[in-house]
Amino acid sequence: MPAEANLGAVQLHPAGHSLALDVRGKLCTMPLWEGAVRQHGVADGVRYRHGQWLADGKTLVVVSDASGEECLELHGADGVRVLDWPNGPVDSLCAAPVGTRVAIANHRNQLLIGDTASGECRIVDHSDAGRCEDLAWSADGSWLAYSHQATARQRGIKLCEVASGRCHEVTRPEFRDYSPSFD
Repeated sequence: MPAEANLGAVQLHPAGHSLALDVRGKLCTMPLWEGAVRQHGVADGVRYRHGQWLADGKTLVVVSDASGEECLELHGADGVRVLDWPNGPVDSLCAAPVGTRVAIANHRNQLLIGDTASGECRIVDHSDAGRCEDLAWSADGSWLAYSHQATARQRGIKLCEVASGRCHEVTRPEFRDYSPSFD
């Protein structure tokens, strides 16, 4: 059985010593050098996707279908907490490198930013032409860059100022711009 057919997301721990993985719908963490693989969540009957650590390095955020509908869950020392956000099926998820924010791109072509501490979640952008992709946080968590589908053939890079929720076009969508990053 080819490994790549069963491996979903792989995310590096904020301190770089472990990985969060979803393997065959299971949420696991694995130290890179010493220790065993640990499975999180329900052992069977639930599918987990897009698992990753929040900036605290102790809490995992993951997409789960435990309730029958996709929702976000936080897995931490205090147990599992379901985030009651209107995210719908999630295409991509990206935890901020600082703080408790999470960016979500969903099947409705919406971009949402939620705060796992306060429970607040808001839609900051939407596209009529396609999905928001390639979510990338700035190092201080104040900005979110992403690829935005402007037309059926054109994508541009947009930047969201998280505090205000305002989104700005950074590249004119003349081609298929993708994969923004901060340096």
